[in-house]
Amino acid sequence: MKIRHYRPFFTGLLCLVLCGGILLLALTQGPSARYLIGAVLLAAMAGVNMRFACSEKDLETEIAGKADERALFIAVQSGHLTLRILNGLLMAGALLALLAYGFTKAFSWMVVALTLFGVVLVLFVVLLAANCYCERKY
Repeated sequence: MKIRHYRPFFTGLLCLVLCGGILLLALTQGPSARYLIGAVLLAAMAGVNMRFACSEKDLETEIAGKADERALFIAVQSGHLTLRILNGLLMAGALLALLAYGFTKAFSWMVVALTLFGVVLVLFVVLLAANCYCERKY
């Protein structure tokens, strides 16, 4: 088999390494159902990624061949709505944490609020970078 796409190949290798790490952990700490489930899931992900690494077409081409315009529009709209809901939940959580800090003066609430505001900021920067990348590419 010839490797045609390197991103899924390296993702599959990472999954295999993590699967091996979980199995070593299971050997040292004793067998457990959670280790077995994690190893099986990682092995399945590795298999799927290796299949896409050796396929003729890349993943985007295979998906685009099976999706019509309506499905693509629904995917874009649902992704946008998910992002808006997540941003709203993070902002609400940060504001509630600030409110809790105001009432209790416990520093842990300030840490929670700053962490959530940091996540909102990182989300904004990633969205801005992705938007700039897509505008240049398409």
